[in-house]
Amino acid sequence: MATSKNPKIQKLIEEVESLDASDENIEAKLQQIAEAVAAEQQKMRPIAVTIHGDALTDPADAFACDGCQ
Repeated sequence: MATSKNPKIQKLIEEVESLDASDENIEAKLQQIAEAVAAEQQKMRPIAVTIHGDALTDPADAFACDGCQ
Protein backbone atom coordinates (compact mmCIF):
# COMPACT_ATOMS: atom_id res chain seq x y z
CA MET A 1 0.00 0.00 0.00
CA ALA A 2 0.98 3.66 -0.02
CA THR A 3 3.68 5.16 2.14
CA SER A 4 4.50 8.69 3.17
CA LYS A 5 7.61 10.43 4.49
CA ASN A 6 5.32 12.49 6.72
CA PRO A 7 4.98 10.55 10.00
CA LYS A 8 1.46 11.82 10.70
CA ILE A 9 0.21 10.78 7.26
CA GLN A 10 2.04 7.45 7.53
CA LYS A 11 0.27 6.78 10.85
CA LEU A 12 -3.08 7.50 9.15
CA ILE A 13 -2.20 5.15 6.28
CA GLU A 14 -1.42 2.43 8.80
CA GLU A 15 -4.74 3.13 10.51
CA VAL A 16 -6.56 2.57 7.20
CA GLU A 17 -4.68 -0.68 6.67
CA SER A 18 -5.73 -1.92 10.11
CA LEU A 19 -9.46 -1.25 9.64
CA ASP A 20 -11.82 -4.22 9.67
CA ALA A 21 -13.75 -4.34 6.38
CA SER A 22 -16.78 -5.79 8.18
CA ASP A 23 -16.96 -2.85 10.63
CA GLU A 24 -20.35 -1.18 10.16
CA ASN A 25 -18.76 2.21 10.86
CA ILE A 26 -15.98 1.83 8.29
CA GLU A 27 -17.29 4.63 6.05
CA ALA A 28 -17.32 7.12 8.91
CA LYS A 29 -13.82 6.06 9.98
CA LEU A 30 -12.49 6.38 6.43
CA GLN A 31 -14.06 9.83 6.15
CA GLN A 32 -12.38 10.94 9.38
CA ILE A 33 -9.03 9.60 8.20
CA ALA A 34 -9.42 11.29 4.80
CA GLU A 35 -10.18 14.60 6.52
CA ALA A 36 -7.13 14.20 8.77
CA VAL A 37 -4.89 13.50 5.74
CA ALA A 38 -6.30 16.53 3.91
CA ALA A 39 -5.69 18.74 6.94
CA GLU A 40 -2.11 17.52 7.24
CA GLN A 41 -1.51 18.06 3.52
CA GLN A 42 -2.80 21.64 3.88
CA LYS A 43 -0.15 22.19 6.56
CA MET A 44 2.48 20.83 4.16
CA ARG A 45 1.61 23.33 1.42
CA PRO A 46 4.53 25.74 1.52
CA ILE A 47 4.65 28.98 -0.38
CA ALA A 48 3.67 28.37 -3.99
CA VAL A 49 6.52 28.49 -6.47
CA THR A 50 6.50 29.98 -9.94
CA ILE A 51 6.73 27.43 -12.72
CA HIS A 52 6.54 28.41 -16.42
CA GLY A 53 6.02 32.12 -16.22
CA ASP A 54 3.40 33.48 -13.87
CA ALA A 55 1.62 30.22 -13.05
CA LEU A 56 1.79 29.46 -9.34
CA THR A 57 2.10 25.78 -8.56
CA ASP A 58 2.33 23.87 -5.32
CA PRO A 59 5.84 22.33 -5.16
CA ALA A 60 4.31 18.92 -4.39
CA ASP A 61 2.39 19.07 -7.67
CA ALA A 62 5.31 20.49 -9.61
CA PHE A 63 7.67 17.71 -8.60
CA ALA A 64 5.15 14.89 -8.08
CA CYS A 65 6.38 14.26 -4.55
CA ASP A 66 4.85 13.13 -1.29
CA GLY A 67 1.39 14.54 -0.71
CA CYS A 68 0.29 15.04 -4.32
CA GLN A 69 -1.93 11.95 -4.51
